Amino acid sequence: MQLEEGLSPKNNRPLIVAALGVGLLIFLMGLFLSALLPFAGEQKVFTLESGMGFRDVADRLAAENLVKSSLATKFYMLISGSAFGLQPGVYLLSSSLGAADIVSVLSKGDRQTKMVTIPEGSSIYDIDTILSENYVVISGEFIKYAADKKLEGRLFPDTYEFFVNSAPEEVVVKMEENFKEKTAKLLDLTKKEDVEKLIIASLVEKEVPNMEDRRIVAGIIYRRLAIGMPLQIDATICYIKEVANKTSTCYPLSDFDFKVDSPYNTYLYRGVPAGAISNPGISAIEAVINPVKTSYLFYLSDPVTKKTIFSETLDRHAQNRVKYLNK
Repeated sequence: MQLEEGLSPKNNRPLIVAALGVGLLIFLMGLFLSALLPFAGEQKVFTLESGMGFRDVADRLAAENLVKSSLATKFYMLISGSAFGLQPGVYLLSSSLGAADIVSVLSKGDRQTKMVTIPEGSSIYDIDTILSENYVVISGEFIKYAADKKLEGRLFPDTYEFFVNSAPEEVVVKMEENFKEKTAKLLDLTKKEDVEKLIIASLVEKEVPNMEDRRIVAGIIYRRLAIGMPLQIDATICYIKEVANKTSTCYPLSDFDFKVDSPYNTYLYRGVPAGAISNPGISAIEAVINPVKTSYLFYLSDPVTKKTIFSETLDRHAQNRVKYLNK
């Protein structure tokens, strides 16, 4: 019995070949789409230099583990029409975006931004660390610029939106303008006495967290200054270490640290230190403007409760040190 003509194996070959072709196409399409998918990875700064072709860009993205496949990324750039529209610039990219979104970012060319919070009491060394960890500046550049301009104390702690890979001066302009706006009714830094208030506020910011305690400590500082007593503030010793080491690492303090000859050493020199040791917030500035007069001359912070312990005499202060610090 002969097979019907429609069922002949010879006649089915084109259908089989077509089915295999479709299957292969679906398989390859799956591989292609899979190669474009996001995957876990770190954020990285990617520089697309002027004159780089799309092939070089895709190869670099793959080499830096931002995309899975340079070949798939090149193909996507071509079929999406973005291969010849990539914009030079500095970008903050992550493999978690996926190749398609990364190509989209590189095609738009807009400068990317990062929201960054600078806590109250941050020094320029703290700020440099925060900014560099968020890809806003290169580590060390902000310290050099801010130190040269003597900007400590005048960079307002706040939440900012900065461009990725900013120049230090761009960051400083925004922070200085914010400082002037927020403190305009409180300080006039053309006046020597207000410069001193800012310096004292930077001490209070680092030493005491509570507003009412800050006002009392501000009163103690003014009282010590009035009677010619050294301020003896540990935070100034920490700042000396920051300047020397270009880092915010401080504790533990050694006997040697208290003997370092520096205009910031409030154990060796009377009066306020040579400049601010942090960038205070409004609370610390207001505490210094409105200090509370008391009979206290000494204070310390309980490391457990963070409560400020006050005393009138050196003997009582020594007892408090044993009680709270030598646990």
